[in-house]
Amino acid sequence: MNAWAIVAITALAALEACAMAPRLDIPKVTVVSVSADRITGTQAFFTVTLAIANPNDREVSVAAAEANLTIEGTPVGMATLAAPMTLPAKGEVTATLNAQANWDAALRIAAELAARARAPGSSGQIPPVRYAVSGVAVLEGGLPIPFNRSGEFRMGGGRTEIR
Repeated sequence: MNAWAIVAITALAALEACAMAPRLDIPKVTVVSVSADRITGTQAFFTVTLAIANPNDREVSVAAAEANLTIEGTPVGMATLAAPMTLPAKGEVTATLNAQANWDAALRIAAELAARARAPGSSGQIPPVRYAVSGVAVLEGGLPIPFNRSGEFRMGGGRTEIR
């Protein structure tokens, strides 16, 4: 058998396998919360929590997830998923993405919050923290699933409250 015949047979087998592969329903990715975990004099650490729901009758792997995070109009940087994860069939998992603001961003965020706390008509308390997150979860095989959300969360003892 010549090389072209082997290539043709292999290509036909691959096409047949693709045609027989079950259809994949797109998992749903939702931003559940954004929180400030720790703020030091030179850095701020944030967590973006996602809920990823798998509508399929089979497990689906999430290879990566990353999101651009903005706090008080200041770009914090990229929040990333630490490791790939598997979504159970017809199940949902929680994914945590972590971001770290550098010294410059941490100071700009603090200055914006301080200015809003001192603004006329404000209570003088730390105001709700405004955020925007926009990113993509990537399934094994390369299928991207975009997500985004903006809103506010409150700073406070322990976990922050999202609105």
